[in-house]
Amino acid sequence: MNTGPVLFCGAWDEGPGYPRTTSLRQGVEASGVPVRDCRVPGLGAAKKALLRAPWRWPAALARHVAQKRRLRAALRSALREQAPRCVVVPYPGHAVVDVVRRTTDRPVVLDLFLSAYDTVVEDRGVVAPGSLAARWLQQLDTRACAAADLVLLDTPENAAYVQALTGLPPERFAWMPIGDPEAPERPAPWQPPTNGRLRVLFFGTGVPLHGLSVLLAAVASAPEIDLVLVGGTDADRADAARLLGDRLRLEPAFVDRTRLQHLLAECHLTAGVFGASGKAQRVVPFKVVHALAAGRPVVTADTPALCGWLEGSGACFTVPAADPAALASMLRDLSRSPDRVRAAAEAARPAYERHFSPASAAPRWRRLLEAFA
Repeated sequence: MNTGPVLFCGAWDEGPGYPRTTSLRQGVEASGVPVRDCRVPGLGAAKKALLRAPWRWPAALARHVAQKRRLRAALRSALREQAPRCVVVPYPGHAVVDVVRRTTDRPVVLDLFLSAYDTVVEDRGVVAPGSLAARWLQQLDTRACAAADLVLLDTPENAAYVQALTGLPPERFAWMPIGDPEAPERPAPWQPPTNGRLRVLFFGTGVPLHGLSVLLAAVASAPEIDLVLVGGTDADRADAARLLGDRLRLEPAFVDRTRLQHLLAECHLTAGVFGASGKAQRVVPFKVVHALAAGRPVVTADTPALCGWLEGSGACFTVPAADPAALASMLRDLSRSPDRVRAAAEAARPAYERHFSPASAAPRWRRLLEAFA
């Protein structure tokens, strides 16, 4: 029986905005299994710049080849030091999982987390379905998943989607929810409105999944609501200022975790996602998990993934996706019933602990790792 550690090996990004790998590590450690790291630096924000600057691709390709060479050498060294129970390739692992597969005979677990095809083609519409680029992205997902013994996604719905996309056997796929690696030890107490208006907090980049335009239209027709906006695109932020006037507090496009925690403590309700894409139906976004960890209720689209986790928790208020009128009606109702919002706030952190905390992930990790012992 192999009782060694789990080795995280890859080129993942770390720091603000990259909670997934730390969340997985916390879950493994909570299961009682130690974790070791074998990492070369990821590309981070440079990935987005490359999409807009194709003349930089040759140099980026050269860096990537060198990155894979360094990773192979680091992995060989780590394997000589101690044989792991399995090797986990964290997100983004599409480009390096093949190196890991060729370098070790230990079981390889790929945290795919996000399908490249789903993100670029279906959710963001950067390239058209059926195009050469779309077919290449589908093959990128398929090759990455085929190189692993087990592929992790964040929800059962996402796991089923990627299995169908790649055509690989269902038993190759499993799911592990994302957690909040920096969840406060104790949420700040929820305070009732003092001016008769609910303060709603939105934070996020404004990708289509978020459906920020739906939220702005809803708040514009619900004068009982004030909105605090962190992030969004430049166009979103201009629309918010035009539509909401003095009911808008416009925060910077990015705030650090300390500031975000303060904004969560101040708000009465957090905005989730309202987009109608397939991806919106299959994920429980980190922003929802983050709000629950902070003890704040969430208003968000009624999706299969979210209902599968949180229906009956009392921590969320749901409305149909892409429906500003329904969202406005919900916000007006909640502004007239602050006790409902208080009760949801009291249910938020318990819902996080049940579904997204390291302690809740530990039993799932134990079951997955038993196959590799």
